[in-house]
Amino acid sequence: MNKLCGSKTRALILAIAFVGIGCGDDDGDSSDFDSTFPTGPGRLYEVKDVSFAAVDGVEVGASFGLPPGPASEELPVVILIHDIGRNRFDWLLSGIFESFLERGYLPLAIDLRGHGDTLLPDDGRDNPFLSPEDLDDFHFDVRAALTWLRNQQAADISRVAVVGAGVGGNVAYVSIGAFPDDLRAGVAVSPGLWDTLLQPLVTGVGVDPFAPHHMLYMVASNDVLPVSQTEALSFAAYATELASSTADPKQVAIFEGQDGHGINLLLGETEVNQEAVEVLLKWLDDHLK
Repeated sequence: MNKLCGSKTRALILAIAFVGIGCGDDDGDSSDFDSTFPTGPGRLYEVKDVSFAAVDGVEVGASFGLPPGPASEELPVVILIHDIGRNRFDWLLSGIFESFLERGYLPLAIDLRGHGDTLLPDDGRDNPFLSPEDLDDFHFDVRAALTWLRNQQAADISRVAVVGAGVGGNVAYVSIGAFPDDLRAGVAVSPGLWDTLLQPLVTGVGVDPFAPHHMLYMVASNDVLPVSQTEALSFAAYATELASSTADPKQVAIFEGQDGHGINLLLGETEVNQEAVEVLLKWLDDHLK
């Protein structure tokens, strides 16, 4: 199958052949999280599995959350992007998906090309692995989501944000830069991706025009990637560098003394990190409501 199977590693430095991404034994392994749902009183939300075509023919798999009952008004939307080697179920099984619904947002969690239910392009490639070009094309999947949302009656297409975790944070940054008129706000949680020469990847190079704006960058102060016995790459430094190329308003939220990466920064050690999630939701409230 033309997929990248789920990775449980933090290997973010990639060779051109991307041999650094480890694959799990089960192609459908979606998460390190406990997949059991909590029980008890609460609201029942509808979650629909959907798909839509990108401009290059890739069929993007996604899950769309809706509040209970008939829609009384159009609601703002948050497009959720997973980390590399993961898939959309990181959002669905973590409790964060429900947090958006409870706050009055419609969450749309997508599988990036080569992940989950979204295949890589059928372009005659010799191997079924991600290429550098695939990384640069991740924002096409966000564009497909924006196009699909225009036909959803419950969605207020004038109030759409993009939120990404890990490399998904890079994709959020590139997406709002590539589609500045379609996305009102963005959040990049622990963005960071480098090649073996320690050059940053998925930063919007070659996208023209490119105008990132209204971005919140969230990162743990102790989140680093060791590259030698004496050297480590800082995700806080990476986020700060992306922020330097972002138009105001923007914010870099560094969580001191923490080391959670990507969606795990939002989760904490055992449950949702309410401090981090509240920072994220407040940013969206300030710019979408």
